[in-house]
Amino acid sequence: MNYQISSDNIDLSESNTFLAREKIGKLERFFSHLPQDAVMARVVINKGAEEDTFEVRLDINADGKTYFTKEVNYSLETALIQVVDEIERQLEKDRSQKEKEWEKRREMKVKDPLEEE
Repeated sequence: MNYQISSDNIDLSESNTFLAREKIGKLERFFSHLPQDAVMARVVINKGAEEDTFEVRLDINADGKTYFTKEVNYSLETALIQVVDEIERQLEKDRSQKEKEWEKRREMKVKDPLEEE
C-alpha cells in the first residue's frame, strides 16, 4: 500500500507520520490480494474548526473503488482509530456484498435435480 500523509494547516512531525502509518497499516490485510502499488491511501491531518481538535480524512483507492471517511476528535490518535474503524466497516460491507453476489450467481448455475424429471 502506498501512503500519502499530508496536512494543510499544521507541520507534521515524524511521530505523527509514523502514528498514521501504523494505524492505517492495519487495513493492508484487506488488500493482500492486490499488488502493493495498486492501493493508495491518502491521509490528511489538519487542525479542526474547534480549538484543540484534529480533523483526519482518509481516502483509499483500490481495485477501482474509493473508500472515504472523515473524523474530528480532540486526540489525533483517537481520530486515526475512528477513520480506520469506519473504513474497515466499509470494506467488510463491500466484502459481504461480493460474497452474497457470488452465492447468488452460484445458486443460479446449480440446477435442482427434481426440476429435470
